[in-house]
Amino acid sequence: MSSKTRFFLYLISVFFLTSCAGSSKYMKPAETLLSPSNDKALVRFMRPSGFGFAINFNILDGEKVIGNSVAKSQFDYLADPGKHLFIATAENKAFCEAEIEAGKTYYILTEVKMGAWSARVGLVAVNKGSQFWEKVKEYENTLVKLNPDVVVLKRWEEANKPKIQKVLSDYESVWKEKYQWPKLNSEDGR
Repeated sequence: MSSKTRFFLYLISVFFLTSCAGSSKYMKPAETLLSPSNDKALVRFMRPSGFGFAINFNILDGEKVIGNSVAKSQFDYLADPGKHLFIATAENKAFCEAEIEAGKTYYILTEVKMGAWSARVGLVAVNKGSQFWEKVKEYENTLVKLNPDVVVLKRWEEANKPKIQKVLSDYESVWKEKYQWPKLNSEDGR
């Protein structure tokens, strides 16, 4: 096989792996995006990359499973104002501490990274003035809109409660101080 042919096949493979949208049995199509209310903040989770499209990441707010991060998609979560610990699970765990206010919209991006056996996840808090501050508006118009299937997610949550509690315990006892996790501050809302 010639080097040109190998290079062409390589380009096709890269295109395929980075341009595919994913799917999840935990999520269903949504018509529109939500808005925050007077008593709730809105946290919009976005995964703009198609890389690792076959792998989805569960997203939690503390012990509560709130959705699935799916390639080239976004989903909304209406949250009580105050402090939150958002968690993404994969081969690894990623955390984002948040202090959010009612009536505002906040953004968290999920990143896909190469792992030893499967994809790893990272969370990016979109802080005021950060590189993604303006980019999320484009993502809102281009990413697939999804809603969590609350019934199916609740079943997964109940079946995995001991694992979730262990992750929270490990966060408090080890990971919280060991790493510098992203943070969303109240002023990061719009």
